[in-house]
Amino acid sequence: MRNPYISFLQAFGILLVVAGHAFPTAGHGSPLYQWIYSFHMPLWVFLSGYLLRYTAPPAATGSCPLAGIRFGGRGGFLDKKVRRLLVPYLLISTLVFLPKAWLSRWAVKPVELSWSAYFEMLLIPAKNVIVYYWFLPTIFILLTGSVLGAKLAARMRIGGRIPLWVWPVAALALSVFNPLAGVAWLNLGGVVKFAFFFVLGIAYCAYQGDIDRGLYLGGPWTTAGWGATSVALAVTGYGSLNPLFGQLAAVCGILFALSLGHAYLQAGFRFLAPLDGTTYAIFLFSWFPQSALRVLLYDYGHLSPWIGVPLSTLAGVALPWLLYRWLQYGKRTRAGRIAASLLGQ
Repeated sequence: MRNPYISFLQAFGILLVVAGHAFPTAGHGSPLYQWIYSFHMPLWVFLSGYLLRYTAPPAATGSCPLAGIRFGGRGGFLDKKVRRLLVPYLLISTLVFLPKAWLSRWAVKPVELSWSAYFEMLLIPAKNVIVYYWFLPTIFILLTGSVLGAKLAARMRIGGRIPLWVWPVAALALSVFNPLAGVAWLNLGGVVKFAFFFVLGIAYCAYQGDIDRGLYLGGPWTTAGWGATSVALAVTGYGSLNPLFGQLAAVCGILFALSLGHAYLQAGFRFLAPLDGTTYAIFLFSWFPQSALRVLLYDYGHLSPWIGVPLSTLAGVALPWLLYRWLQYGKRTRAGRIAASLLGQ
């Protein structure tokens, strides 16, 4: 069954992602851009950790639910994540590589047309032709690594002996004193940095009832408080003073999103319901209309971001949404099912 709370957070998160990508380079110093980028991807990693724990099979008392996930074999966890994350990463990146290399004079990040550049953009996600696709291999490593780690801990009989709160604290320490900082290959430095939010999502799922009671104790004032704190840390620059402040600023943004989700549901709102189930498709395909509009709106039209950002955000949501619906309709045929599968849908 769909979780309406998580559906809201996914919809809210994808709107932040698309809006962030709608800004021209000259607008990256704006307060709104700084606020969005202070927590929008940590929120997505947090939700991935939450859903991993949420969808894990029930476990015996004292054991980790992640250890019960079937990992290998056809239809197993690894197979599903390869199909869902890595196949679209490889396929779409490959299809985009040649056109982007040919049209590099209009690109924010030009691409060299060579085999070395092709393999480099696959193995170093920060250099991918669709730069925000770094998320796909990063979350793949976090998902599969967490399940394998849980299985190893269960085999060694140490998983149940360590309190759950220890893992987020350890992950925070690792992210602050990142031993792989600067390692761009497979974004391993980013994996360590974002592991904190992933583990935090797992912990939140385990203790959601207790956390939510405290989180929404003040009602709308709690939402406003976390939102104001998140904005203040982002726009004043305090959130970027050092890695620890950056992580804590992102946590404030996540707490704002969680509290906003409760307010949204308690008010009975449903205006984000049409995005339910489509957020991954929007993430994958929004680059195409937004890249075209970047050239038309900013390079040639010289429009203000006040006009360009809403237009680009609308196109970045609506066109992928239509493509997702078309792919779902196409599943009635074998060719349509193959196409949807290759695109992670």
